[in-house]
Parts: sequence; C-alpha cells; structure tokens
Amino acid sequence: MKQRGIDQELYKEVEKFGAKDMDLCMQCGNCSATCALSKGTNTFPRKIYRYLQLGLKDKLLESPEPWLCYYCGDCNIDCPRGAEPAETMMATRRWLTSQYDFTGLAKRLYLSEAWELGSLATLAMGIILLFTFFHGPIITEHVSVNSFAPVLWIEIGDLTMGGLLATFLMINAFRMFRLVMGDTKVPLRLYITELKAFGLHFLTQKRWQTCSENRSRWLKHFILVTGYLTMMLLVIVFIRWFQVDDNSWHFTSLFGYYTTGTLMFITAEMFYSRYKKKEESIHRFSHSTDWLFLVLLFFTCFTGILMHLFRLSDWAYPTYIMYAIHLAIAVPMLVIEVPFGKWSHLFYRPLAIFLSTIKEKASQKSNINNEVLRQSISDTFMACMQCGTCTTLCPVNNIADYSPRQILRSISLDTATVEDVDVSSWNCLTCNTCVEFCPRGIEIIDLTKAVRSFNLDSDQAPAYLKTPLKSLENKGNPWNGDPEKRLDWLKNIEIPTFSAENDYCLFTCCTTAYDNSPTSGSQKAGQALVNLLKIADISFGSFGKNELCCGDIANKTGAKEIASELVEKNTNQFLEAGVQKIVTTSPHCLNAFKKDYPDLNDTIKKEHYVELLSKLISDDRLKPQKELNCKVTYHDPCYLGRYNSIYEEPRQILKSIPGLELVEMKNNRERSLCCGGGGSGAFKNQARGESLGELRINQALDEGVNIIATACPYCIRMLNEAIQKMGVQKKIAVNDVAELLIQSVDNH
Repeated sequence: MKQRGIDQELYKEVEKFGAKDMDLCMQCGNCSATCALSKGTNTFPRKIYRYLQLGLKDKLLESPEPWLCYYCGDCNIDCPRGAEPAETMMATRRWLTSQYDFTGLAKRLYLSEAWELGSLATLAMGIILLFTFFHGPIITEHVSVNSFAPVLWIEIGDLTMGGLLATFLMINAFRMFRLVMGDTKVPLRLYITELKAFGLHFLTQKRWQTCSENRSRWLKHFILVTGYLTMMLLVIVFIRWFQVDDNSWHFTSLFGYYTTGTLMFITAEMFYSRYKKKEESIHRFSHSTDWLFLVLLFFTCFTGILMHLFRLSDWAYPTYIMYAIHLAIAVPMLVIEVPFGKWSHLFYRPLAIFLSTIKEKASQKSNINNEVLRQSISDTFMACMQCGTCTTLCPVNNIADYSPRQILRSISLDTATVEDVDVSSWNCLTCNTCVEFCPRGIEIIDLTKAVRSFNLDSDQAPAYLKTPLKSLENKGNPWNGDPEKRLDWLKNIEIPTFSAENDYCLFTCCTTAYDNSPTSGSQKAGQALVNLLKIADISFGSFGKNELCCGDIANKTGAKEIASELVEKNTNQFLEAGVQKIVTTSPHCLNAFKKDYPDLNDTIKKEHYVELLSKLISDDRLKPQKELNCKVTYHDPCYLGRYNSIYEEPRQILKSIPGLELVEMKNNRERSLCCGGGGSGAFKNQARGESLGELRINQALDEGVNIIATACPYCIRMLNEAIQKMGVQKKIAVNDVAELLIQSVDNH
C-alpha cells in the first residue's frame, strides 16, 4: 500500500538493487561519524538508511548524498551491527540511476542479468550483421581498414551514437536536477560560477582524495576516467585521423597508446581485486554490472590491440574480423553501459556535487543568534554528543524526515539554515520523547521553543498557526470560539459558577469547549466527567465564559508574549477567586499549570481528572458495576505520561470496570507513540499517511481491540481523525476513560 509521502515498498525495492541487511541499522550514527565526507547537512549513510526504513521515497529522490559516497568501505568496518552501509549506498545509486532514466531500461538492466546480457548480445550481433552485409571492398593484398569500413561511415555512426548518448544523459541529468533542487530558488549567476566545480570533479575526481588515506583508489579511478574520456574523443571526434591505413605517425596515436595501456592495466587490476576481494570492506557483494563493465572495457582494449598488431603484420582478414569484433564489444559498452549502467556514476557524481554545493550556498542562513539563544535558554544543548538517540526515538521520524540531532548539530556549529532548522523545528510535536531518553539530559524541547520564537519574531511562522495565535490573542482560545458560548459543550448539564466554597475548580480545555467537529469526541468526554463528579458528590465549579486558555499552545509555539499574558490573567483569576484545587480535562492544561505558573506552585493543588476519578473509585464514591464486555487498549497521552508520570491511574480506572479486558499496545507508558496533536500538530491539515494517529490505530488493531481509550482531548481528536482517514470506523472506536467509566458506575 502506497500512501502520500510514504512508500511502504521502497525498502524492498532498493533491496533488489543490492542493498544488504538494512533492517540491522539501529541509527547509531557510527557510519556518519566515520565517513570523512559526511558533514554539514549531508550526513550519510545514516540519513539514507532513515529514508529507506521510513519509506520516504520523495526524500530519497531529492537526496544527492548517495552520489557523494565514494565507496571506501570505512562505514562497513565500523558498523556495530554489520549492516553493510557501503553496499546500501551503492544499491541506492543503482536505484537512483533507474529513477532518473526516462526509458526504464536502466531498471531492467540492473534487475535482470538476462536483460543486460541479452541487450549487449543483441546489439553486438547487430554490429556483426552490419559488417557481414554492408562492409566495403575487402582488399587482401594489404590491409585497408578504410576500404573495409569507410571512415566516413564510421564517423557518421560515431557521431550518431555520441548524439544519442548525450541526449540520454542530458535528459536523465535534467530529471536528476529537477528532483534534487525541487523548489529551491537559485540565482542563475550561482549556477554559472559553480559550473567549474562540475568540470573539475568530472575530470579529476578530486573529492576522492579526502575520502581515504589510500590514494591508490583515487589514482586508479582518475586514470580510468581520463583513459575512458580519451577513448570517447578518439572514437567520436578524431576517428578521421585515428583510423588510418598507413604506418605514419599522428599525434592521436599517443592518445591511443595511453588509452589502451591505462585501461588495460586498470581494468585488469580492478577485475583482480574484485575476484580476490582483497579490499575486505568492499567488493564482497559485487553486482553483476560491476563485472560486466570491467569485462567489456578490458576486451574493448584487448581487441583494439589485437587489431593493431594484425594491421602492423599486414594480415588482412584477421584485421577486418577483429575490427568487427572490436566494434561489436565497444558499441554495446558505450550505448548500454554509459547511459544506463555502472559508468553513469562518473557523470552523476560530479553533477550531485555541483547541485549540492549550489543548494547549500543558496540555502538561506537562519537568523538565529546563538548568543541570544544561549541567553534565552540554557546552553546545555552544547553538551550534545550526537549519539542520535533523540532522532532514533522521535515518533515524527516514523512519518517524516525530522532530526532533532541535526538541529542540535547545526545550531552548535553555527551552520543553521532556514530549511534544516527554522522550518524543520515546526515538525516537532513536543511529545518529550527526546528529553525523556537523552543520555545527556538536554532539554531539546526548550531549544525547539526558542527557535520557534525566533521564527515568530521574524514572521516566519507556518500559515496554519496564524488563525490559532490570533484567536488566542483576541478571544483567549485557539479555536476562534466565542467566549460567551464557552459552556455550550455541556448541552443540558448544569455546572455551577466557581466560588471559594467549592473544593475544586474544573478547568475545561479549549478543545473540549470549542472543538465540536465530527471527529472530535472530546465534548462527550467532558460531559461524562461532569456527570461522574456529580455522582460522586464532588463540590466543584467553573469560571464559565471567563475561562481562558491555559497558554500551552502559545508556550510550545514560542509565542512568549501571548503565553505570558494568559499566565498572568489566569493566575490573577485563580488567586482572587480563592481556588485551592484545580482539576483539568486536559493533560496539556495540567502541565501548563504545574510548569508555567510559578505563582501557583505553593498555593494551588493541580490534578488531572484521572487522578481524581481513581481516588474516588478507591474511596467507593464511584462504584463501577455494570459489565461492558469489551476489549480495550489504553493510549498514554504524552503530557499525562512522559511530562507528568501519570501512567497507573487511568489503567486502574479501566481495570475497575467489570467485563473490560485491558491489553497493552507495543508502545506504552514512557515509550508511547504521540498521537500527533501536541506542539500545534492538532491544527495542521494532515493528509492520509502523514499522521502518527494512523500508526497508533494500527498498533491498537494489531492487539485485536475494539476500543482505544485515552485521557486527552487532543488524543481523542487525532485518533478519531486517523480512524476516519483509514476507514476503520466499524473495527475500532476512541473513548475517553471517563466515557467508559460512566457506563459502568452505580446509579447511572
């Protein structure tokens, strides 16, 4: 099944091109740390593995990184899991070649030896037949190649072949350009000024020298490239001077000797090294195309030498026969292997270097000031050791390319760009997984909030946030709701206005109060809670239309002024009214009151409703008696669990209900997957295949449950949306813990 942004078959597809043991990768980052060329925003092979594991086909197509790898094999040696990263990079290049190729031939050749051998053999036979039926006069008294194969015919054929090769390569190069550059806007002058980089790396493979201390591999490839290009020039441009029948010296002869000698030696040496596998970190899994390319190149040179020797010996028939055989090997190699096979990397790699350089220089530098950043938050982020734990465990990385590790790296090195830090930071859902498991205790969420604050100050906030933030500022809630209608969610249920005589102040989440969309469901949860409090005879009240947002969303999006104003207004209202205890319908509100309201720390007790309901059950003030006979799993909200360590209370409530079977999902408690609603995620328009809620619903379905219970308005909304998108309404439903409890309590 293919979803927007995610190709679940990508992993298997690239595996067909020679990738090895991709499932062994645990995203430790050793391969990137070892690689001498992995730096800046081009962090490979680790990033490539991540794209493959997540099925991020679009990201992989946009990536130049596979071409920046020179296959030295250092990553293979240092991989603690033996995942063979170098082979995966090589396989990814083959796959990318097939994706750039508009003819579809590259894919067929890479995936089928029969196709490749058949194509080579068919073209070779075609050349032999052409010479059999359309050769010129055969002179036997002496060798006359230009009579047997008139140079004009050969020249026309060579120019036609060269034109076809150039056409194929240019079309495919343009396709690569479109994929890599995407929507990046680059001034024309930058393309022109950096064009020299393409020529330099194409001719010299210079970058290879920084790849490894072993210069012999660079030298071999440099000689191979120069020899190959010389051969192409001789064949296509200088054939009129190169193909002569007399033994007179011509300057092109020197190029011919250089080409033949170097290519013979280098191909033989490479062939031998692959056969012996003397470079143990590479060549262990050589692809058939590697061998075929070397074989064809070797025999092109070998038959060229034999033909030259026969001509010098004045052996007419052997010369003509060998000439035909020579072309029957050379032409298929040039026509098939150059644009569609192994050789193409010598063209795509310098192009990738060229495009990545342009893209990097065109990237707008972030306006984040590190000194100001350090003043606004702790500089503990500088303690990051780049272990990658945050990125590995980040739930967003299950559906998108998002790396807290890269953000930390870019900021600490002062290389942050708008794309890799400012824009990327809005993918964070503030679920706190990264903070919970960071071995250095870095408050990564604080850094994210600070980056977002810089964005807001420079008017770079995402478009979807403009309405919620404006509504917060003008109406005191993010849903653009009318404050006069804040209690409409109660329907016909009466709730008193809070007074100092009440034990509890019920603080209603804005989502519960205003989000009445079909997929919400949080208003039913709120109604159930109010009825349960009444059944238990709890003394409580509400501020009604005077109730304001807790400020959580403002805080997490970096809207410091809005958050500060809401904190001040709510604090004053709580203290003036004489509030002693607050019970919230949302974990986000609970966390805000605990963490963002310093003036309330010593005066007011804060509880989430599951804490209160659990105590009421223990005290027999709520008595679940009616059997529900359902199979339920519980989804831990991030702000209830990881932020506030409330894990057992909701489970105790569910376990108290007769007939209810509670089972755990794969990810539970501290390792629970985020629903996707936190950190402003609830306000995004998330397409099919782009929401964490879908992953969570799939985990619930895997357990065979018919109800997924939770205790957060955002979670209810996001999980319901996922069910709708997936079309599994008949298989599973989302219920708040309070909804399930009230179905079972005594006298209800």
